[in-house]
Amino acid sequence: MKSSSLETLLAKFLGNSAKGEDLDELNRYFEDDNYKSFIKNYLKTHFVVLYKMNRPNLEETKKELLREIRRDKKLTLRRNLYQGLRYAAILVCFLAIGIYMFNNTEKEVVTKIEPKENSITLEHSDGMVEEISETGTLAIKSKDGKLIASQRGNKIIFNSTKENEKVKYNTISVPYGKNITIALSDSTEVTMNAGSRMTFPEQFVKGKKRKVRLSGEAFFKVSHDAEHPFVVGLDSLDVQVLGTTFNVANYAEDSTTEVVLVSGSVQLVPNVSAEVEKIILAPGFKGTFHKSTSRIETVKVPTDLYTSWVNGYIVFRNAPFSNMMQKLERHYNVTISNLDGHLENEKFNATIDIQHESISQVLEYFSRIHNIHFEVDNGHITILKND
Repeated sequence: MKSSSLETLLAKFLGNSAKGEDLDELNRYFEDDNYKSFIKNYLKTHFVVLYKMNRPNLEETKKELLREIRRDKKLTLRRNLYQGLRYAAILVCFLAIGIYMFNNTEKEVVTKIEPKENSITLEHSDGMVEEISETGTLAIKSKDGKLIASQRGNKIIFNSTKENEKVKYNTISVPYGKNITIALSDSTEVTMNAGSRMTFPEQFVKGKKRKVRLSGEAFFKVSHDAEHPFVVGLDSLDVQVLGTTFNVANYAEDSTTEVVLVSGSVQLVPNVSAEVEKIILAPGFKGTFHKSTSRIETVKVPTDLYTSWVNGYIVFRNAPFSNMMQKLERHYNVTISNLDGHLENEKFNATIDIQHESISQVLEYFSRIHNIHFEVDNGHITILKND
């Protein structure tokens, strides 16, 4: 192995352009003590220039980087992630290592931010509203005492009956900072993201379409039933399917609605005008509906980038800073202001493990490498540029 080759690999890695074989070779270099001095000097120069950090703790960096490379490769194999997602995840972990690059005796104090606590609610067809916790078990009953669903941890399973009764609609609302999975009466599973609301039949009725209405974001695994097409209503757009898996992002504050198809087939049907063309998506494609013009665009995408939140990750690829902060608000149930407008024109690649990384830790990473600091007042976060 040569130092010139190592330098190229480190540059690729830090520039987010490394390939799978590059990561394997980089792993071998980090296991070889002969390259200890070279790696130390390279990392010192890189972080001093780009992140204004000094005196790196090489052993800590080496252990952390090796741990993240190996962990991330396991995640890649297990979840079949898009290759670029792996590099983004490693890069964010590498940037986070910057926290260790100060003097070993220096102790950092991370501002602890406590998210607001709101509950998931289920509104029954009769108007009764009950709170749903994210843990434990619960027998969900109608006003007359009839068992309609059961909760098992973070999943609610609605009973399936063969009764041909009148359609009764329930509405489940998921606040920022939470998510939940709903198994509908036809066995269709819907994982709802933070800040989402879905209205759905308590029981689907024979001979009628299976239609739900969604505001926010959800990942659908639709049970196949050729006689009863499944429809997701989204304000000015309907998504029609037979049996498939797809993600829908339809937040009211967004200017677009996005549908990403993982498998099967879906049709996007604008309901604002009969003149607007219907679009059929193929697996691996994203359909973007522009709310202001009713125009639909399609593009092939790595679907894992859009569905990773189901597994506890939020992924950003070439994302504006404001877009990142908006998603952090939803997932962590906080409010964030960027008064100075600093970083607004910057684009970011990042992967955040929302199950294990607190909002305090995420913002601490940003403050270390982007010349910002943040202030907290009653749960509201204000981002400010350093003087």
